[in-house]
Amino acid sequence: MHRHGHSRISKPGKWRALTLLGLLVIAVCSLLAVHPVLKGRTFSILATTSTSRAKNYSIPDDSQIARERALSLSLVPAGKYPVSKCDLVSAMPSDQTHLPVVKGSRSWRKGIRTVISTNSQPTAAVKAEGAQNNETWVYYPDDTPARSFYRGDSRAALAPFLAHKELGDTYKWMLYGDDDTQFFLDGALRLAKDFDPDLPWFITDNVWWSTGEHTDHSWRHHPHPDAPRCIPCHYDDSAHVVAADATIPSFKAIRGCPCTPELLCAHNNHSDHMSEDWFNKYCDMPRLPHHMYSMHGGAGALMSIGLMRKVSWDFVEPCVLKTYSTGGDTFLQICLWEAGHAITSPGAGFYDWQMRSFDAGSEDRMGLVDYIMRAIEGTCHDRGLCNVKLQHLVTLHVRSSAFGSKLDAGMFMKALSVQYDVWAENHYQRMLSEYDRQKEDAAMTDEEKQARQAKADADQAAMWESIGNCYGHAEQQVVTMELDRREAEAKEAEKRLQKLGAKP
Repeated sequence: MHRHGHSRISKPGKWRALTLLGLLVIAVCSLLAVHPVLKGRTFSILATTSTSRAKNYSIPDDSQIARERALSLSLVPAGKYPVSKCDLVSAMPSDQTHLPVVKGSRSWRKGIRTVISTNSQPTAAVKAEGAQNNETWVYYPDDTPARSFYRGDSRAALAPFLAHKELGDTYKWMLYGDDDTQFFLDGALRLAKDFDPDLPWFITDNVWWSTGEHTDHSWRHHPHPDAPRCIPCHYDDSAHVVAADATIPSFKAIRGCPCTPELLCAHNNHSDHMSEDWFNKYCDMPRLPHHMYSMHGGAGALMSIGLMRKVSWDFVEPCVLKTYSTGGDTFLQICLWEAGHAITSPGAGFYDWQMRSFDAGSEDRMGLVDYIMRAIEGTCHDRGLCNVKLQHLVTLHVRSSAFGSKLDAGMFMKALSVQYDVWAENHYQRMLSEYDRQKEDAAMTDEEKQARQAKADADQAAMWESIGNCYGHAEQQVVTMELDRREAEAKEAEKRLQKLGAKP
């Protein structure tokens, strides 16, 4: 988690941004015009409360609207602890060179209250524009002298506490990450609904870790499967534990409600590829130069109001300002550890590495773009798992430093937000269609079901005849082999879904 130096947006950078915007508009308009689910519908943003998902659809009668609203509650279980978009706030550190990135992040924030901490006093114009987007801008200076790789790291570590000072006890969950961390609000709400916000939770599954030994298992990187962390008490891991092909991390799962350093240290042991314990006898947090252990700031985290109540400003600011380490994310982790709070993994990603929620592709921006597009088209190779993974997704680290300019990075965030919202609406409509089909089945007699199946078989036979006449039987055989392959992949995905206890 760091801030970069000043950069000017060159003319080529501006042309790249304008080109990206033009391609975005063309792609979205084309998709809305031709897609069978979206054609003729009013486009709506689904990253809202579960009770308002259907309000923007072009449906003529109120009874249909009421049915869809009621259905949305059953399709997305409310969870033990109801949460809506109004319960979310965002805290992000930034600086004046990253203003285009902050503006780009408005596309995913969708008006949730946000506190942006920056290294210069916000002007009246910045405050006015921010107010229109539900933003509060606050000043916190750069480090002089630096105590890490970047001078903005203390501000990065203190950003959530600066936000809490501004917002007070008026929310349930804080979305914390860099200004180029893209959250997906549907995924955040889906995750938060099973956690008691009044308990002190720090939730992420993207963690830096190393033991100081230069091996594949121990050398520092993120996300690291062996990083010590808890899983929540409410998560059922029985399917993973008994599965023959389960990937069990070296640090065995420990339940924390919530997670504390004492719990992790009491669980201290070492594996076959480690020559030392995870923690020393004093239960100190592993730190450089021999260890590395920290959340990843770019991947972000969820912080509960219960945590923010427990860690006061009077404690955390002096703690951060006395700390020397690699970055703001490590500053924060060290001080949370000293305050008695440790990392909780959401659960699924602890065993199934593909089910991670926080920056699941590890900064793989274009991989996620392709994956969402395949989900919209219905061409994912893993079929049902495709939508389950996207439902679990909470963040992507866009990594603005990899773009030609900060303006380009901000434009990418806008494009990704639109694409994700199209997928969410598409997936929602498919669930509605499945609900209608099941309702239709319940009202049909066995004879009617058999007649419907006979018609479907006849239609498929006609399709094969058409393929044979048009392309020849060699091509028909290729098509058959491809469909067989997809069916086999679908069966394999179904097995994994059953182990996860999830439904497509």
